[in-house]
Order: sequence, then C-alpha cells, then structure tokens
Amino acid sequence: MKIYLIAPRNPESFWTFDRILPSIGKRCAFPNLSLPTVAALTPAGHEIVLCDENVESIDFDTDADIVGITGYVVHKTRMFQIIEELRRRGKFVVAGGPFASLCPEELRGRVDVLFVDEAEYTWPQFVREYEAGSWQAEYRQEEKPSMLDSPLPRFDLLKIGRYRSMAIQFARGCPFNCDFCDIIVMYGRRPRTKSVEQVMAEVAEIHRLGVRNIFVVDDNFIGNKKEAKKLLLALAEWQEAHGYPVEFMTEVSLNVAQDDELLALMKRADFSTIFVGIESPRKASLESTGKTQNMREDILTSVHRIQAAGIEVMAGMIVGFDSDDAEIFEEQFRFIQAARIPISMTGMLNAVPKTPLYDRLKAAGRLIAESVGDQFVFTNIIPKGMSRLELYEGYRRLLERLYEYGNYRRRAMALILGRGALRASRLATAPGDLTLLLRIVWACVLNASPRRAWLTLSMILETALRRPRAIRDAITLALMHKHLYEYSRHTAARLDALILELREFPAAGLLPAAEAERISS
Repeated sequence: MKIYLIAPRNPESFWTFDRILPSIGKRCAFPNLSLPTVAALTPAGHEIVLCDENVESIDFDTDADIVGITGYVVHKTRMFQIIEELRRRGKFVVAGGPFASLCPEELRGRVDVLFVDEAEYTWPQFVREYEAGSWQAEYRQEEKPSMLDSPLPRFDLLKIGRYRSMAIQFARGCPFNCDFCDIIVMYGRRPRTKSVEQVMAEVAEIHRLGVRNIFVVDDNFIGNKKEAKKLLLALAEWQEAHGYPVEFMTEVSLNVAQDDELLALMKRADFSTIFVGIESPRKASLESTGKTQNMREDILTSVHRIQAAGIEVMAGMIVGFDSDDAEIFEEQFRFIQAARIPISMTGMLNAVPKTPLYDRLKAAGRLIAESVGDQFVFTNIIPKGMSRLELYEGYRRLLERLYEYGNYRRRAMALILGRGALRASRLATAPGDLTLLLRIVWACVLNASPRRAWLTLSMILETALRRPRAIRDAITLALMHKHLYEYSRHTAARLDALILELREFPAAGLLPAAEAERISS
C-alpha cells in the first residue's frame, strides 16, 4: 500500500521563528516528530510519503491508499480544513496525535479511523488489519507503551535541508502535577525513557544526514534524572570522540539548577540552550497551579546558576493566574530583565481540554468562547484577579516592553557577558557559515531599519570588544530579535481590536462558552 502522512502548517507563534527563517535559508525550525516515527512503525513492504505543510504543499490528489494526519490543539482549524478537502476527494483519512487524544469527540465522524493516545502498538495493528480488509473505526492505547518499543524514526524521509534542526525524543511523561499542563494527561506522571543505545543511534543517523542541531523535544528531559544522566554521559563521550559536531537544546524543569552534576553533564554534552517553564515570579501564582518545583529556591538564583554553567535559558512565562492582579505585568517585566533571559515566550493562561484547570474552570463557569468570528481571543479563561480589559491591556504592554530594542539589548548583552564559559568547539566553522553570515547581515543591517542595524552592529561590536568568543551568540540573538519584535507587534495589533471591543462593550464577543453556544444555535 501507499501511505501519505501529513503534519499541518503551524500557526505563527514565538516558537516558529517564521520571520527569520528565510534569512537562514530554512522553512521550518524543526519537524513534527510524529511523521518519521509513524513511518518507522509501519510494517515493512509499504510505501511511505511524509508531507510537512510547513516546508511543502499538500498533495490533495495523492494516490495513497491511506492518508494520515496528526497535530496539536493549535492545529485544530487547519486539521479540519485538510480533512474536509481530503474527504471531499474521496480519500481514506485517519487521524491521531495530541489533538486527537485530548479531543477525540471533535474528530469522530470527520475521519475514517481515529487513534487515541500513543500509537506504538495500535498503528501497526491497524495497518495489518486494513491490509486484511477489516479494521476498527477507533484505536485506543489503554496502557502506556514502553519507549523501548519505539523504533528509529525515518529521518531520511523528511526534507532534511528545509529545517533548522532535527527533533528526537528521549522520554515521555513528567513527575510534576501542574494543573494547566496537558502532558501529564496524555503521557502520565511516570517518565518512560528510551535506552541510551536507541537515542545514540538516532543522533548518529541525524549526524550522518548532515544536521548540526538537535532539539530533544521531551516536555521534561530530566523527568527521570538517573536515566537522563546516563544518556548525557554517552552523548558527551560521543561528542568528544567526534569533535563536537552537534549542538543540542531541550526542555527541562527548573530543578535542574539544584543538580550540579546534571548541569555539568549537559554542558559537557553541549546542550547550549534549555527551555524552562518558569511561568511566574509570584509564589502565590505558582502555588495555585501546583508548580511547587519552582519554589525550591529563589528563581533568579536558579536561572543565574544555569547560565553560569554556560547554558542559555529560554523561559515560558504566563500571566492570568487566579493570584495575578494588575501588578503582575510589572513584576514579570522586572523579573525577566533581572534574569537575563532574552527570549521569553510570554502568554496568557489557557485552559486546555482534559486538564485539571479546564475541568475546574468549566465547573465554575469561567470558560469563554475561543474566538470572536474568525478572531482568536488569546485566552479562554475569565480572569479572577483583574478584569478582562486589564488582562489584555497589561499583556499587550508587557510584550511591547519586553521586545523594545533597548530592553532586549540589555538582557541579551547581560547574558552574553555574564554567561559561563563556552566550548571552544562552538567557534568552529562549517561549510555554509559564511553564506549564512552574509544572509544575516543583509536582513539585519543592510536591508534593515536604522534601529535594527544599530541593535545588530552594537551587539556584535560590544561582544567583539568584551567577549569575542561569544560573537556567534551576539549574531544569533540579534537575528532572533527580528522575529520576536515583529511577532510581538503583530500580536499587539490583534490585541488592539479586542481591547477596543472590550472598552466599548465589556461583555461583547467574550462570552462564557455555554452562552456563546446558546446564541449561535
């Protein structure tokens, strides 16, 4: 059989870096790992074609026997559009992934076959049954599969050169219990890991394909510290033996800062950047959401300790917790500046279906419609400590301040000059580096506004004078500001429309979900 697997286009966000990808000659930051994984799970003898809409167009006229689609909750609208077009053309369509697992009721009846939860066992079962002419309308994985049964993904089927990084996964699940997080709903609180040998085979394959950056997409890479340390040691030894050809980044919980051995191993393996869900500098907000792992010591102390190990911290920050009032925006700004975190993915709290937060707020009647017409409203929660207008206005101003040129430059230079020792291997050049540098100079200096040219040149010059070994960081952070600044301004413009509506009609357009459904019906 021929099987065609689709990942839908990502909506623009902090993470997508759409506005700078052309400057580095790429179309997407990294692939959806589901595609090459499901391809590897497919029994032998079938033709597999992968289509990531972020880097290529979908062939709606494919002659495939089966068309599969995956996606997260944020892909919901695009998934529905793709499915409708495929079904209109008579294609046999199956769907799985996080959205299908969290909201199966929204996909039943739209697709021919639905996969709920992880697919290590159910996908091969379905392919065999379909081949035999008898299959089920829904496959559900009741027991969490062993990661030892997850095969080497078919990275070779991806359009490798169109991505900035490749993605691998070491573990699923997280031991913590944050009430807004859907990870523990989907993957559980007991971290399950691949073997060191499995991961090293994936790293070797990606290296063979010529990729220099790997994103370990675990939602908490250190959920199982013992196994993470084993892997880090193996990665460090492999890096040393091969001359450090690969740079890693991943997501971890803040308690990494209290484990010196773990930090040292991450640095030795060349994890240059980690994403940490800090969420809030306010203890009451962390307590209210169950994020107690961030309260083991002063958060600034933890962040600076990670940076002292030579590792950059990207932060996930949230406003709109029940304990937040109108003062939270100034607190967030002061914290991010003091923490020397240039890249903060700051957003409003949202209640994701099936999470404890969603259930609690639904019972309290505090969930609102997710959109006004075609306009997404940024949060589906009625805030408790402030009005909706205060939340939207405060969030808009916070984004504007965070990515204002001077504020961003202060954070970036503080990190560049205050970060711990960097690896000498990071100074090494590779084929294409000169072309890449020329592209960045064109985008951020020669073909840029005077302010952007000033930001870029001043960061490079100051770094060259004060810490020349970090010149690559200065160039990278200057380039990333282009996306962050433009994206935050675009977001502010979208917020303005909602703010205007709330000022004129405080209840208009942002109705509790039940009331919105009543009106629409």
